[in-house]
Amino acid sequence: MKYMTWTVRLWYPAWMIPMGLEHFVHIFPQPGYFTTIPLQHETLFAFLHSHLFDAVKAVELLTGIAVLFGFYAPLMLLVCMTVVFNVIWWDAPLAHYNMGSVIAGGKVLVSNIFLCVAFFGCYRAMFTLRPKPLPIGADGTVKAAASPGLQQLVLAGRIIFGVWMLLNGANYLFFGLWTMPTGHEPIAAELMGSFVHSGLMSVAMLIQLITGAFILTGVFAPAALCVVMPTSLCALFWALLEHEPLPLFLALAAFALNGLLMLAYFGYYRDALQRRVLTLGESERAPTFDSLYVSSNGRTSRKHFMAAVIPLAIAVWDYTHSGPGPWNSWMVLVLLYPAVVLYTRRLHDMGHSGWPLIVPAGLTVVAMAIWAHLLDFGVQLNLAVPLVALAAFIGFTVWGCIDKGKAGTAAAMA
Repeated sequence: MKYMTWTVRLWYPAWMIPMGLEHFVHIFPQPGYFTTIPLQHETLFAFLHSHLFDAVKAVELLTGIAVLFGFYAPLMLLVCMTVVFNVIWWDAPLAHYNMGSVIAGGKVLVSNIFLCVAFFGCYRAMFTLRPKPLPIGADGTVKAAASPGLQQLVLAGRIIFGVWMLLNGANYLFFGLWTMPTGHEPIAAELMGSFVHSGLMSVAMLIQLITGAFILTGVFAPAALCVVMPTSLCALFWALLEHEPLPLFLALAAFALNGLLMLAYFGYYRDALQRRVLTLGESERAPTFDSLYVSSNGRTSRKHFMAAVIPLAIAVWDYTHSGPGPWNSWMVLVLLYPAVVLYTRRLHDMGHSGWPLIVPAGLTVVAMAIWAHLLDFGVQLNLAVPLVALAAFIGFTVWGCIDKGKAGTAAAMA
């Protein structure tokens, strides 16, 4: 399980970091910018014009960094789930289920879900069947139990918010007793139109309907509040664009009530807010993802190096087997960091400095610059440099697998 998790933890940030960074630095053309499919075009440009796309890309970038470096990874995976769902929605129904798009978006969605499963120990408390409020105290610690007055207040808030979400979702999907605002401000109208036409509004209302029922009954309330929060946040964002008092008041009220209820159940989110967490299959007594791929301080034995290099090789292969491209070069550069860390630790165990890795690392940077069309040395050198970079890393890999190391088996434990 842990080796599969390591493979996904390498592949996923290698995708997310360049995709998020591109929006702010423009390292390659925005995927889908020139799409001729009407719904894709409408949705993309509504997100761009409203600057909602800024938030989407920032989440992708931060999630990739968090997963790669193990910094609040469980929290960021939850935050990114909404973004990932939008990715597969763009790549599947809005792309008329084009096979290439479905595979690309599906890999991102499956990776996010898989990593959430790998960190499920951090989320288990959120699925308590009948949770009682566990608020955070003034001293920053979680209270063992809420006072009777606070429990009654939380119950009232839960009933109000649950009924609100339940009725709002049911009305939009089934009854139509009141209409959704379409927007008067141009950007607000454009964004609302894209939500409705793309079907994302129906998805949001279905989420409100289902989570409203859970919140009202109190079943899995912390998880339900977490799932519905993106819809509350999007409603507030849209209301800010609309500049109308009533929608803004209602959106603020929903967002505040959602947030306050989550604070009332804060104890159930505490595990998901840990800075560094082990995934399923990892233990403190054996090398972990962080110790192998993140921190270059220390040593990695031959046995653990051979096991750790396989997930890295799989991730690199997936991004390089199709040859040069405008995107995959940047993804390989992301993987260069964990590769250098892993090989440096192996060299330490063999009694050497990590500085010799500057040769294959430098060659890889030049090779990927060629692939990204940032450098051009002519046809022959353009073909030779990536092959030489690959050969250099293969050489270091073979060396690392053959040399027994000089630190001793016990001391070489990463």
